[in-house]
Amino acid sequence: MEQQEPPQDLTSADTDPAAVPPVLDPSRWEDFEGFRETFLLNFSDPRDNAALRALGRVLYHLILEAAHVMPGPPEGWVRAHLRAAVADLRFLQGFLAFVGEERQGADLPAGEEELCRSVARKARSLGKIADVIEGEMG
Repeated sequence: MEQQEPPQDLTSADTDPAAVPPVLDPSRWEDFEGFRETFLLNFSDPRDNAALRALGRVLYHLILEAAHVMPGPPEGWVRAHLRAAVADLRFLQGFLAFVGEERQGADLPAGEEELCRSVARKARSLGKIADVIEGEMG
């Protein structure tokens, strides 16, 4: 029986800096289809982060190729896309509310408590945007 390499020690510090979310250009949104940045930020090892980004790209391109054999949404593509966008807005609303409200009063570096208050207000604004889109869809 061939001897296998022992598993890599996941607790040892890497020499690579942690992966950070990219600055996104909204006109290039399709370059970032796949997993949400709020999910990917949990994979701080740059190799793992890059691997998940690559997997997301592959999955996105595969589903684009298979779109012609998939059943269409019952209410049409525009409404389906808008409902998906609203769902993402609601996700971000909740995520920002968590960051903004749950982190207030914690032992934060200077300036971050005000940032949390600001983000909590922005979360409410995202909710209003989602409400408007939902209202327009009926």
